[in-house]
Amino acid sequence: MAKIRALEPELAEVARTQLNEKETDILSNIEALRTWIHEQPYLEARNDDQFLVAFLRFCRWDLEEAKKRILFYYTYKSKERDLLKNRQVDDKLIELARSGIFATLPNPIGPGGPRIHYTRMGLIETSKHSVSDIFRFHAFRSEIEINSDDNWNIAGVVEIIDFTKIPYSLLLQFDPGMFRRMNAFLEHGIPTNLVGTHIVHASRETQFVLGLVRNVMKQKELLHIHSNIESLHRAIGKEYLPAELGGENGSLNDAVANYETQLSSYANYFMDDERFGVDEKLRAASEKEQRTSLVAGVTNEGSFRKLNFD
Repeated sequence: MAKIRALEPELAEVARTQLNEKETDILSNIEALRTWIHEQPYLEARNDDQFLVAFLRFCRWDLEEAKKRILFYYTYKSKERDLLKNRQVDDKLIELARSGIFATLPNPIGPGGPRIHYTRMGLIETSKHSVSDIFRFHAFRSEIEINSDDNWNIAGVVEIIDFTKIPYSLLLQFDPGMFRRMNAFLEHGIPTNLVGTHIVHASRETQFVLGLVRNVMKQKELLHIHSNIESLHRAIGKEYLPAELGGENGSLNDAVANYETQLSSYANYFMDDERFGVDEKLRAASEKEQRTSLVAGVTNEGSFRKLNFD
């Protein structure tokens, strides 16, 4: 039996009907993915059941797609050190957790529905926090969710972003090239689907920048800009919004405090994460050996070496 969390019945039904999940095949697929990881001399990856099942679910139990996604996930983290920096829960991350900028609401949109993130851009202090700091925080949060949040993994995530009093200096930091680099990890590495991004309280200048963001998004229809809170109520459901917006889904202050506790509890996890990644020298040697085998008539499974953010 696989060592994974039991799903709520509604979420299990989503996994079965939308992700092709078959209870009888779960363990054998996890074992096959784990075996493949062990067979790659250049790849050092986590291989516990709960971690692997997140990638298999996201890939609708297509084993070859799960291999590619795990390889991209670790290739990116090995190559983009300047964005992700060190793997420690340091003072910068704790400060961002306490700032109130980011909150994960306690209840998803229904038992089998997506998780809800709420972001208050106006709380960002650009004298302390850069765009890359914010991306690093978001990446760490996503990695925690891989291991802890089945709704996020199976049903996806809805992002609500409040642009009230957003610092103009933050808009000046926008760089389409960096955005593509950051978005690559969230789109091609992290195993969740973005169900929708809902923007509230955006100024005209901010809407211009959001238009640039939309231009580099593959699924442009996922970005929604609301003229008022009532419009957001209709789109999400008032009961799923935080108390501060007239909803019933907990308070933002409680959500912020809960996440700080969770982040701190993962300190050892991220310290251990330093040892995982892709060794490009070993990968090159392995690919050379595979090419030699091909010449000799032996098949191989190919590689996923090059990161392309365009």
